[in-house]
This record gives sequence, C-alpha cells and structure tokens, in this order.
Amino acid sequence: MSQDFDLYRPSEEHDMLRDAVRSLAEAKIAPYAAAVDEEARFPQE
Repeated sequence: MSQDFDLYRPSEEHDMLRDAVRSLAEAKIAPYAAAVDEEARFPQE
C-alpha cells in the first residue's frame, strides 16, 4: 500500500494542521515562554 506524495510540497491538510498548531502555540505557549526561559525552569503544569 503506497501513497504518492511529494515530501517537498505538503498537502493542504498538512498546511492547515501546521497553521493550527502555530496558532495554538502563539496563543497558549508564547506568552509564557520568555518568563520560563528567563527563570530557567520547566513548568509543571
């Protein structure tokens, strides 16, 4: 069972997933990233 796909040209679904993950990271992770880096700690939550 083989699929034909181009590793250098992601599918539309891949682009949508990447954009969703980026939006989530920007909204939920980025606001805390600088503080975590500055304090050199790993959040437990």
